[in-house]
Amino acid sequence: MTFLKLKPTAMANSFLNFLFPCSSRSHALCVFLLLGFIASSFGQTPDGSPEALIYWVTGKDSLKAYVFKPSPSHSEHRAAILLFHGGAWRIGEAAWTFQRAREFAEKGMVAISIEYRLANNGLTPIDAVEDACAAFAWARMHARSLGIDSRRIAGYGVSAGGHLVAAAATLPSVNGIKIQEVSRPNALLLYSPALNMAHDNYFISLMAGKGKSEDYSPAEFISKHLPPTLIIQGEQDSIVFAADARAFRDKAVKAGASCDLEIYPGVGHLLTRNVIFQYKDFDSDPADVKDAHQKEDAFLEKLGYFAN
Repeated sequence: MTFLKLKPTAMANSFLNFLFPCSSRSHALCVFLLLGFIASSFGQTPDGSPEALIYWVTGKDSLKAYVFKPSPSHSEHRAAILLFHGGAWRIGEAAWTFQRAREFAEKGMVAISIEYRLANNGLTPIDAVEDACAAFAWARMHARSLGIDSRRIAGYGVSAGGHLVAAAATLPSVNGIKIQEVSRPNALLLYSPALNMAHDNYFISLMAGKGKSEDYSPAEFISKHLPPTLIIQGEQDSIVFAADARAFRDKAVKAGASCDLEIYPGVGHLLTRNVIFQYKDFDSDPADVKDAHQKEDAFLEKLGYFAN
């Protein structure tokens, strides 16, 4: 990974104002955002593997975005998709989404797998939501260098990652700071997502008293402003419930938003066939996964995200 060493500039300061208004951000947050800007670099690895870029520096954490670019034959103003892995907010890594990112890049999108802070060592899902918002803002700030259209940036989230994408799209604020439009996705693809956190005891335990679970529950903030959304859900999911996905869809449609829900019978979390021990042993049904990916592709194509 290469680094572009820059001195603080007016462009860096404009990034801070672009992400959060001066009146609402702390001095520490300003420093973290500025360092994240300075540490970013752009390029393409010769072997086609993802370019690892630092999108956000917060405290001791330098968080990376792994960029998969399509072939040069595609338009310079391509749609982008930011992918967030699952792992119950406590485990996982960006590499878990690399294969799907490659598939999106083959369709002509700039696909970016996002690393985010996990809920360990005093951190909570609040920090991960903050990271997700920072990732979308970073992608827009560097749209020209990344070769993307800042008006077509989708979010793809798996399980806990689905919560982060939905939270970035719906929550009014994170850590008491208003989420600006620059920090939100333009479309949502949610795969076995956690959507209703208000009374989830596990999620409440992860919050460690640092915030109210309902304040970080996407189901509480659905409105007509919800971006076009596709939810993939197993009927027998015992980790996140099909009933919550249906309720989210129904509330979104009632509000006037576009929200499609695909429920797969006989399978659980991540479309696993192992519905008894689905919390640890995943055996995703290949036919269902293939169909789900085809529906995701059709969803993006309908929105014009695959256009050259």
